[in-house]
Amino acid sequence: MAGDDVDHAKSLRESLRLDDDELDEDLGIALTSLITTAVHDKEPKRTLSDIVKALKQGGSVSSLEPLTIIPVVIGSQEAGADDLLELMSKECSAKEVVMAVEEVMESLDRQLQLRDEESEESVNQLSIARQLARVVRAYEIAIPRLPKWKKSPRETVESRLAELESVLSLVGTHATAGDDRVVISAVTHLVDSLKDGADEKTKELLHHLLDETVSAFANCIREGVAKKAFAANFSRLVLPQAASSSSSQGLLTGTWSALRALGVDTRYYESRPSLVSLVLLAHEPTYTFSTQTLSAFFPIVLSSIQSNVALDEVLSILLSSLAPLRSQTPRPELSVDLIVPLVHLLPHLASNHSDPEIRHYTYRVLSLVLGLAPSPVRFHLLHDILGDKDVPPQMHVAAVGLLKEAVLEGLAAKDKNMFASPLLLSTFGPIVLRPDPPDLDSVSLDDFLKSAEPLRMVECLAFYYMLLLRDTKNQTGVRDDGSRNVVQRELLQPLRQRLEAWQTALAASPKGNEHNHDSTMQLGILDMWLERVQGTLDKLKSAKP
Repeated sequence: MAGDDVDHAKSLRESLRLDDDELDEDLGIALTSLITTAVHDKEPKRTLSDIVKALKQGGSVSSLEPLTIIPVVIGSQEAGADDLLELMSKECSAKEVVMAVEEVMESLDRQLQLRDEESEESVNQLSIARQLARVVRAYEIAIPRLPKWKKSPRETVESRLAELESVLSLVGTHATAGDDRVVISAVTHLVDSLKDGADEKTKELLHHLLDETVSAFANCIREGVAKKAFAANFSRLVLPQAASSSSSQGLLTGTWSALRALGVDTRYYESRPSLVSLVLLAHEPTYTFSTQTLSAFFPIVLSSIQSNVALDEVLSILLSSLAPLRSQTPRPELSVDLIVPLVHLLPHLASNHSDPEIRHYTYRVLSLVLGLAPSPVRFHLLHDILGDKDVPPQMHVAAVGLLKEAVLEGLAAKDKNMFASPLLLSTFGPIVLRPDPPDLDSVSLDDFLKSAEPLRMVECLAFYYMLLLRDTKNQTGVRDDGSRNVVQRELLQPLRQRLEAWQTALAASPKGNEHNHDSTMQLGILDMWLERVQGTLDKLKSAKP
């Protein structure tokens, strides 16, 4: 060994308490053996953390062989792996580090290309996404250390960034929870480290890398931007403790900082509708979509809803852009070209999505869209939602609330409104003021309670109760004798008779049955609304001269 190597070997031997035969004549080979053992053995005598500590103390980092060691350590879950890679990236030959990282990148690319959906990653290794984050971190440190005079900035990074983008496009489809944060953060730091001294061509490459990273993880970010938009626009519906937002920065805050450092702002993205633009703009807190911009992005919005991609961002945009319009006087109207496709898609999303928050925010968006529709269009669309058998039953329940909103607005309007006219009952009465099926005698109690019909009936009775009380001028004809008789015959009497029969049967069944208790509770709620409606009808009848 050379003099320095002898000193380094002595320091390493003392720090790690090595035997003489554990240090090879070549210090680099000895270190490689120690590191390989630390990575692969279940209970190594010297861990990676021990080795890193000894390397820092002994100053022997330059003896490490990046081309051999980096591929060994890159997937290790052992403590100290990140520290070792960072130490090598900072102090070993930058050229060798970059070459080693290129080899790892090609290996990751091959793994992803050959991998099918059902294959699993090794439980003993980091996920490929997290290995990629380590690779990017090594690039961040080593590339700026490469000799500047041999190649232009663009020549230095172009092929490497292209390979990185190729791996990013594949790894996004296999990413698990948390992978997005690690990789996006790593890429952002890489761009920050390379932007200084970059010419315009290189800045374009860095900008493209950021866009490709967002594209790869567009469906993984899930930072709750829809929740924030809902809280900002519907504060009265948010519990105080739920409204308190975290002070931590959003995942794409750093991405936006990097973009601005490259000379890119929101105007660039709003003029270029794409999924990446939509996601980035949704995560820029100071940006709100205008109606014009929303129209330009509308095909992206529809495609995202249909493919279940970036729903958090889509709902955030729709809530933030549409909710303020509802409070304007006079209230603006959306284009029918925007309204109709949304109303055809949103009921299914609001009914079927697995996330209850997504369902709730979608319902609110649906309410906003209908509220910004011209009255005849709103009338027609609500009729379609309530009457279409292909619409999920849950939406048939919720849509009664949407009808109630429209009627309350219609009754309060100064101008003539279809929702405050006899058309309301002639159109919606046969749907809302009827049981489904109309012949309740053909339905068993268990089948009735397992369906959405008990909830729908409660909503329908509550709607009719509201209409009786609020339509004091009888604009809809709800207080007419003929109208009241129809409702008695088609809804109240058959429902009351069936409830009485079910309640009698339950009373005669054995006590202590939890199922019977739940059934009694549900029927009791329906009975309460029946009595409330009937009481109002009796008062109206007695008040007539």
